[in-house]
Amino acid sequence: MSKSLILLFAVLLPVAFALDSKPSRIFKERVRTQETTSTAYANDSHEEHHLEDDHHEQQIIPKRRDNVMGSMDTMESLARVQRDQAETFRLWASQFQTFKNNVMKFMEQSSDVLQKHEKKITTLQRLARKIVKENDN
Repeated sequence: MSKSLILLFAVLLPVAFALDSKPSRIFKERVRTQETTSTAYANDSHEEHHLEDDHHEQQIIPKRRDNVMGSMDTMESLARVQRDQAETFRLWASQFQTFKNNVMKFMEQSSDVLQKHEKKITTLQRLARKIVKENDN
């Protein structure tokens, strides 16, 4: 009884988490892009549901019914994806530059600290040699 209960729990828990999770923005963009490039036309209720799901988008673009205009929709969505990617790359570049500057500052500071410690070690070695010479005499 307990083994079947554990098995049932092990199956139902991931299913519950999967149903509870939201699809990511990239997944929605991929699905939206695939829908705009397909040759089959969606019914009106599907379009309304689709527009409700993407309420976070800045602009709502109505679906066009002919092939040329559908291609334009595809090109517009690809341009939007490229703009998003360009913005992401710019953000990464600025973050990398900041990180690189921080690493360089840290390396300079640690180099300065190491040089100071090296000078102290050299001074202490000289003092130790003097003390040994004085004790030998």
